[in-house]
Amino acid sequence: MKIRVKDIVNATNGKLLQGDPETVVDAFSTNSKEIPEMTGKSVLFVPVMGERVDGHRFIGNACESGAVAFFIKEGHTRPEVPADKCAIEVEDTVKALQDTAKWYRGNFTIPVIGVTGSVGKTSTKEMISAALSSVKIHKTSGNQNSQIGLPITVLGIEDDDKAAVVEMGMSEFGEMERIADCARPNFAVFTNVGIAHIGNLGSKENIRAEKLHITDHFTDDSVLFVNNDDPMLAELAKEGCPARPSRVKNIVTFGTTSDADYYASGISVSGDGVDFTANYPTKGGTVGSSHIHLEVLGIVNVLNALAAIAVADRLGISPEEAKKGLAAYKPLDMRGNIIKNNGVTIVDDSYNASPDSMKSSIDVLMSMRGGTNPIRRRFAVFADVLELGETSEKEHFAVGTFIREKNAADPDHRINVLVTVGEQAAQIAYGATSDLGSTNPEVKIFDNNQEASDYLKGELKAGDAVIIKGSRAMHTDEIVKNLTM
Repeated sequence: MKIRVKDIVNATNGKLLQGDPETVVDAFSTNSKEIPEMTGKSVLFVPVMGERVDGHRFIGNACESGAVAFFIKEGHTRPEVPADKCAIEVEDTVKALQDTAKWYRGNFTIPVIGVTGSVGKTSTKEMISAALSSVKIHKTSGNQNSQIGLPITVLGIEDDDKAAVVEMGMSEFGEMERIADCARPNFAVFTNVGIAHIGNLGSKENIRAEKLHITDHFTDDSVLFVNNDDPMLAELAKEGCPARPSRVKNIVTFGTTSDADYYASGISVSGDGVDFTANYPTKGGTVGSSHIHLEVLGIVNVLNALAAIAVADRLGISPEEAKKGLAAYKPLDMRGNIIKNNGVTIVDDSYNASPDSMKSSIDVLMSMRGGTNPIRRRFAVFADVLELGETSEKEHFAVGTFIREKNAADPDHRINVLVTVGEQAAQIAYGATSDLGSTNPEVKIFDNNQEASDYLKGELKAGDAVIIKGSRAMHTDEIVKNLTM
């Protein structure tokens, strides 16, 4: 769908300072450097005012690079640009982008599936997209799930799309409400309630309540899909649950126990992926089943696949058809990719981390059996988790305690070596060795990625398996690159 400048002016309650109101816009960008790469697109540049840099400085560069229009915040001096460049004055440039997306969304009646949760949003979004791959869909690129990325995603929906799958993230009060107003999902998937951003939101109850704003624009036909393995989400499916918004009329559950609507059984993990049986309700009232193989590891990905099958089923795509899409699913870079290198199995999960996802990665590592080539030793490499506020020391220590307890419960498949990177992650090592248990991991504490890499390169041998995680700002993908170069 082509958007005219006059439509944007009306949607944003803005003022056209110069340019032709009939000018067509079909792409939006907040980065003037990427505009030359957007070949064949008529781009509107959105200058964002950050803490250190005001994007208005780059309006001239954006126009020189080919932008046909730009927002400008009230009170800013209009730069000298060619007269045919459309300048739209608005009260707030980010809000103007969101208002434009909200107007644009109103032109479509296709199903919009919103995906939220503390862990696994991107993987779940990608699996849902894979399950729906028999029809043309639009989806979030990468993890563009923010106050800026979400509206740009919505503005990318095309006339012939049959559905849209949009990732929706938040870290502060009010953020989900704003992006839900842009996307207006009529289906939503809630993966889990963790403690990511708890430093901003205060409690898991607050996190759940804020993320439930994803349902703000639900109708009576809308469906919320929730992870039944998460106690705080399973609670929502119970009649009379006070935390369940009154607008949510229909809830579908997925999980690893038979009390979920869509559930997995016979889960088996090897070094090449995970196999399980997906069980699902049929129109005849019986339970259907299908064998699923995923080229990723972990129970969390089994749950993601179940969510994908459930969504597809509700949209008229059978579990058997969804299975074909899931068979071709490949994780995005740094999100659980399995790399074989000189006999070592590397699980690259370095994109981001939370205490909950670190615990999940321990389960992944301990569940690996290696098939015909048994796992000899298991290494966990964990860097700092950021944005935990005052709970940081406690939560890092708790990850270590989790490792120590899991090792004691299953010594034959224990974590043999724990490597930490960063000041906060050292608490994981302290938690893992907080008693003198014989199954505790050997711990190595490092200040930076290079030190950790040097140690691992000298220590890892054929038959070993290693998983690597840390907050994005810790750049633990550097360790993966060092191990595979």
